[in-house]
Amino acid sequence: MGHPLLVRALLGGAGLAGCLALLSQAARAADSSDLSQRPIIVSKLVQPLAPALFGTVTLPIRPTRYLDDWERARRDASNVPQMQSLVAPARGLSRGQQVSYIQAAVQRTIRWRSDATEYGRHDYWASAQETLEHGVGDMEDRAIVKMQALRTLGWSNRDLFLTMGNDMVGGPITVLIVHLDGHFYVLDDTGGAPYSTDRRPEFTPSLTFGYGGSWIHGYPARTQFRTAASGVAAAAR
Repeated sequence: MGHPLLVRALLGGAGLAGCLALLSQAARAADSSDLSQRPIIVSKLVQPLAPALFGTVTLPIRPTRYLDDWERARRDASNVPQMQSLVAPARGLSRGQQVSYIQAAVQRTIRWRSDATEYGRHDYWASAQETLEHGVGDMEDRAIVKMQALRTLGWSNRDLFLTMGNDMVGGPITVLIVHLDGHFYVLDDTGGAPYSTDRRPEFTPSLTFGYGGSWIHGYPARTQFRTAASGVAAAAR
C-alpha cells in the first residue's frame, strides 16, 4: 500500500508564530509531494491536536491523496446485517474485552485479499460494509472494519484512530489505535492481542486519521530517531 512520507522540519529558535508558520508549510508539503524518509523534527512544541502516539507530536494536515479513502472508511456500518452479527457476542463485554474480541473476530471473519485482486485497483480503502459483504480485504480494510465495529458497540469517535506508519519488522502497515482508560492500544493486522503504544518501539507512525481531523507525526528536537524503511519510500512513489 502506498504510504505518505515525512519531511524533516528544523524550526530552530523562531518564535511561536514562526514555528506555527513553518509547521503549516511542512504539513502542506507533506500533503502535496513525495517526502524524505527522515521524520519531522519539532524544536518548539505547540498544543497537540491529536494523540501524541509513540512519543510523537502531531501536525494537522489535509491529506488530499487519501480524502476519498477516508470518506469511505468513516462511513457508518452499524445497520449492516453482517456487522450486527460480528459484534453481537461482544455487546455484554467490558470495553477492554470488546477490543480483544473485535481484534480476533475480524481476523477470523475477513480473509486477506489484495485490492488489485478484489477491486482491480492498487490501493483502495473499502468501506466496512463493502469488506463485510465481500468477506475479504487487506490490512486497511480490516482496520476499518474494526473501527466501525467498535463504533457499532457504542465507542466514541474521539477514541478511534486509523494510523499509517512503518514497522521495522513488517514494513509499511496500517493499524487501528484505540483510546482506553487513559492509554492507547494498537490493533494490528497480525491477529495478535492488542498492545499499548509504549510496548512497540519498532513502530514509527507517519499519518493518523480521526473523526476530528488528520495529522502527520513528528518528533521533538534532540530525540533519537529511526529512519523509515526504504520500502515505504518505494511504495509512496
